[in-house]
Amino acid sequence: VRIMNKLKTLVASVVVATLSFGAANSFEIRAGLTGQSAAYYASVEETLKDSGVKHSDDALAAFSYMSVFGEVAIDEAMGISLGIEYSPDAITIDKADRVIVNSSGQSAEGGASFTSNDTGTQDIQAEVKDLTLIYVGIPVMDTGLTIKAGYHMSTLQTQETLATGTTYKDEDLTGVSVGLYYDGAITDNMFYRIEGAYQQFEDIKITGSEAGGDTASFNKISAQLGGVAAKASVGFKF
Repeated sequence: VRIMNKLKTLVASVVVATLSFGAANSFEIRAGLTGQSAAYYASVEETLKDSGVKHSDDALAAFSYMSVFGEVAIDEAMGISLGIEYSPDAITIDKADRVIVNSSGQSAEGGASFTSNDTGTQDIQAEVKDLTLIYVGIPVMDTGLTIKAGYHMSTLQTQETLATGTTYKDEDLTGVSVGLYYDGAITDNMFYRIEGAYQQFEDIKITGSEAGGDTASFNKISAQLGGVAAKASVGFKF
């Protein structure tokens, strides 16, 4: 969290400085299309209402998706750029099923007695939508390489059918991205970009809608999500 706060402060500072400096200096506008493949690692823990029983799982999954970007580079500011990257449909988490049966006993939290009559198959699926990255690009001298640091926002849409009767509302996700890219010329006004990036989401915590019968507790899900991405872009500059 401390690193994320520092990066958000850095992005905001460079945005203000770039806009202020660019008001009186020449700049270059760039826009393009990006194809990317990402591998994400997730650690998820679910705490069941009534019983307080915890289920945890770790998973590694790969995704490929498209995005568009636009940015402004200030010549007199050492070529520092400010940009935005957007993908409407970034990640689809495959459907998972789990069968539960009714039970009773002592809850794991506090030892209170509970009785659960929830029985059936739970279908769980989710999607990450509207992944938006606001970033700054800082050229590394005359190497052609650029450091890219940004703050990303998205929406986690849950699509579940749960025997417990619980539903989970959509959740706003935020995080940071740090990477490095190289731009090469195709023509005078057309370029290609090769990029690698590390992306980390802030901790995800979601509470279910349905209260438990005996303990007035709620299903809870907590997760940590992060990964790496390889990107290839084609763009135009004006």
